Amino acid sequence: MKYIKMLGLAAVALVALMAFVGASSASATVFCKTEPNLTGTKGETCPKGWAYPAGTKNHEVNVGKVTLSTSFKTIECEESTIKGEIENEGSATETPKGPVSQLTFTKNCNCTVTVIKKGTQEFHWVPDTFNVRIISDGAETTVLCSTIFGTVHCIYVTEHEDIGEITGGETAKEKPAALVHINATTPRSPTQAICDEEAHWTGTYEVKEPQPVWFAKGT
Repeated sequence: MKYIKMLGLAAVALVALMAFVGASSASATVFCKTEPNLTGTKGETCPKGWAYPAGTKNHEVNVGKVTLSTSFKTIECEESTIKGEIENEGSATETPKGPVSQLTFTKNCNCTVTVIKKGTQEFHWVPDTFNVRIISDGAETTVLCSTIFGTVHCIYVTEHEDIGEITGGETAKEKPAALVHINATTPRSPTQAICDEEAHWTGTYEVKEPQPVWFAKGT
């Protein structure tokens, strides 16, 4: 019995340790003004003094159409913009996060797309890359579409959703610009029965600011 109890305690300790390690690695991120050091793991270290500080603005504009796919209609827009800022610099133990100040879907949309709440975003470094995953929380978008079923009104809300990845890079002709690749499944808020339980948001955005930008685990 004592041996079994010890095994149980050891298992609990192991789970706790794994959770701690996972949380630590997930929260370690900085925005870097230069390409992070390549010694050891790729993207491991942003040189000291080269991290973007708290208050840094981010601005992304779509390249090509942005789509929101549902079972009743594929919604497309030719223009979309995302703007926000990071409220903290981030570090080896802290992830940058902050409010979204602008989220729009405009020009030649085949449905009326309105952002009710812009929500917040946070960024998590992807190990062995110069990239980050984007977590969106509290963004609320309503769509009003004319369909064969009549006018359909749906609302979709992000609830700490992983919505895509930013590939770090230098905005210059000889190198690819930093790009945002949105590939998100957005849960539906209770609306009409015809609305899907979720919608799929896809699109590619070019990072306009900050420039240049890479992402690292810490400084």
